[in-house]
Amino acid sequence: MDEGKIHIKTPMGEVQVRKSDLDPAKWMTFEKTGLRAYTLWVHPQTGASVALLDFPEGSGVPDKHTHASNQFMYCLEGEYEYTDSKIVLRPGDFYMNPKDNPHGPTRAHKRSLLLELYDGPHYYEAPSYHTKDTIGKVVDRKTGKEIK
Repeated sequence: MDEGKIHIKTPMGEVQVRKSDLDPAKWMTFEKTGLRAYTLWVHPQTGASVALLDFPEGSGVPDKHTHASNQFMYCLEGEYEYTDSKIVLRPGDFYMNPKDNPHGPTRAHKRSLLLELYDGPHYYEAPSYHTKDTIGKVVDRKTGKEIK
């Protein structure tokens, strides 16, 4: 991930980030999906992270995939569907997907703003819609060691 795009770079006690603190230059755009992401925080050792995801209406994650840690989502705005499971997130809805559980694809039926959290590294391999600048921590499935 592009280190310059991380808002808070180290765990250092209590931190408050106001909406007005967000730097427009730190939003990352996923060219293949239209998704925009703003990484609020990443733990440098574990890869745990907190990010805002902004999906334009009609966009989404195109592929079924798994994560190398637990994934949590909280819907702030919009309507966002996990199309295989038919789970639809609306404002105020919480979603949890356990480590190694296949999920997706997804679709934003309305523009959707989601708060996404991982409690560890993101992936075992980079999905096709990520680039080296947008991907979180990737680890080897067997060893758990980071792949760079």
